[in-house]
Amino acid sequence: MDLLTPYLPYAAVAGLVFAAVLLLLTLSLRAEVRRLDSRFKRLAGTGDGQELATVLERFRDIKEVKDTVDRMEEKMADILQYLEGTLCRVGMVRFNAFPDTGSDLSFALAVLSKGGDGFILTSLYARDETRIFLKPVKRAKALHRLSEEEEKALEIALGLVTE
Repeated sequence: MDLLTPYLPYAAVAGLVFAAVLLLLTLSLRAEVRRLDSRFKRLAGTGDGQELATVLERFRDIKEVKDTVDRMEEKMADILQYLEGTLCRVGMVRFNAFPDTGSDLSFALAVLSKGGDGFILTSLYARDETRIFLKPVKRAKALHRLSEEEEKALEIALGLVTE
């Protein structure tokens, strides 16, 4: 033991220096943990010390909402595709087909889809009879010859003119 006695003060100083270095390292790591904890809380959007389970539950809820929105977008796309074929454009012109009747009881009614497919329904009113004609329309073009009134009804349905 006498051999170690001269080195005892050096060993004590070395131990104190080592302890001081460990203390500084511990304080530095503690400050880093606090900084990371505050950054995590800001990232999670809590800032008020909520538990991680609550934060993760919020993220799960957000994912459920996103999944619901995705499903609704798919349904909306289906509905929009369905609506492409519905008859949604209408144009009507009333006119007096025969001068002796004295009123505008005749009409031309154009009914089209968004793509311009549909029909033109024409009713010609006379005192003793009424005639009805139906003419198909494809891509905004009539497949049969049209009267002035039918052309105007088609233009109204296409939004080219106003009534």
